[in-house]
Amino acid sequence: MFYTSTGVSGVSAGLDAAIASLGLYANFTANITQGPPELTVQFTSTSSGSPDTWEWDFNNDDTIDSHEENPVWTYTAVGSYDVSLTVFEGADSDELIQEDFITVLSPTNISGQLAGTWSPIYGTYTITGDVTVPVGTVLSIEPSTNIVANNNSKIQINGRIEAQGSERGLVNFSTDDQWKGIKIIDSQEDNLIDYCYFTGSTESAVDIDNSTVDVLNSTFYENTNTSQKGPAINVLDASDVLIEGNVIANNYSSVLTGGIGLDNSACVISHNIIVNNEANFAGAIGMKNGSDTSLINNTIANNLANYACIYMLSSYPNVLNTIIIHDGLIFTTFSSNPIVNYSCISGGYSGTGNISDDPQFVDPTAGDGNAYNGLIAYWSLQSTSPCIDTGDPSSPPDPDGTIADMGALYYHQQVSNDDPHSNMIYVMQNSPNPFKGSTSISYSLPKNSENAIITIYNIKGDMIKEFTLDDSEGEIVWNGFDQNNKAVASGVYFYRLQGDSISRTRSMVFMK
Repeated sequence: MFYTSTGVSGVSAGLDAAIASLGLYANFTANITQGPPELTVQFTSTSSGSPDTWEWDFNNDDTIDSHEENPVWTYTAVGSYDVSLTVFEGADSDELIQEDFITVLSPTNISGQLAGTWSPIYGTYTITGDVTVPVGTVLSIEPSTNIVANNNSKIQINGRIEAQGSERGLVNFSTDDQWKGIKIIDSQEDNLIDYCYFTGSTESAVDIDNSTVDVLNSTFYENTNTSQKGPAINVLDASDVLIEGNVIANNYSSVLTGGIGLDNSACVISHNIIVNNEANFAGAIGMKNGSDTSLINNTIANNLANYACIYMLSSYPNVLNTIIIHDGLIFTTFSSNPIVNYSCISGGYSGTGNISDDPQFVDPTAGDGNAYNGLIAYWSLQSTSPCIDTGDPSSPPDPDGTIADMGALYYHQQVSNDDPHSNMIYVMQNSPNPFKGSTSISYSLPKNSENAIITIYNIKGDMIKEFTLDDSEGEIVWNGFDQNNKAVASGVYFYRLQGDSISRTRSMVFMK
């Protein structure tokens, strides 16, 4: 650290003179001092005296970058940066230069405190040690960004995280060996996990502790743990948590639950597909200590456990419009009593509007537990399903305007041309899946649809192939080649139907 002061030589003399004689002393702090690009730093002047002008140089290039008292600056290039602040009070001034004050890390070797924006333009972000997003800072992650967390590291959020992917490009969290997931602790910020993909975590992929979080439209696949927590999502001491629109498949725990764990947490779990998870006690969900959560329009099927599908201890969940298919006990009820209505339950269950019929999924897995891939199965309803139009009549109608269906995925019904919801009817699915050689993607669009396309993306969100649809109904065939007629690698791909006011995305697996 190097100090200069107007009219006085020497660091010590400069400080004494600034404080004793001028009363003006330049000083500043920052909310974060290191991290990979883009690193966004909030600087705060803590200068003494009564300065009326501030001159900041954030990268020691002798150019004044800001005149604000407390500016924000974003660093995009790897390296170490000197930062200087000169303050003025009338004719007096004082300058502080802090050498190597900001360090922008390589995205290939990340650890320690960090904040800012992560973007796919900087390549894969590789975490090699525990990282923390401090209180008062934000980590924002853009669509199609890949994060590889290694060396048993974890991502701890004490500030705020906005991991917001999209249908066209998920935010991918994975590992080359092991990692411990994301821990959101004591954060009452509006944390968001949206269109993300989590795999390989050995604790909870998303662990929420006394925090506010929305977990939306994300995939949790093949995460594991050996604790009382859920390997996919765990919530402790929180009431402002929404878990909605996710696929939770093939996760495993040797202890309590294979999917979601709740402890003293009354959150909302809505429109999720929870399938082929496996645990010792409860295959799908574990609730304890007053976790009076709401389970609404979920599809819970083919999970495997030694005791039950859902474990409850001193918890009173409300189950509505939900399908629970399980070979064995549905609920364990230790000082608990679930309220179940308008749901499809294996073996039946007391309550209003409940049924016990086969829900008739389009293409479910052939068996229970993580030996069967629930991610590539189709959990939509067939046209003859008893779960269609048998949800709670007082629930909001399905997007096609009909009575709510049971389960996470409603069946698109054909309605009259003058129905106000007729422009929302569309169907898309591919067969076979997984496939070798080629697969057929069939589609049915609303009448008078124009400019509809089907686009295929890889798991990074890169566009692979695009098909223009000339008819409102038909099929296209994809043979595993990209737009330049080059063969693609085996793996998971997404195909998206996009048209006038309609959009839908599905996944498929290509195997050479």
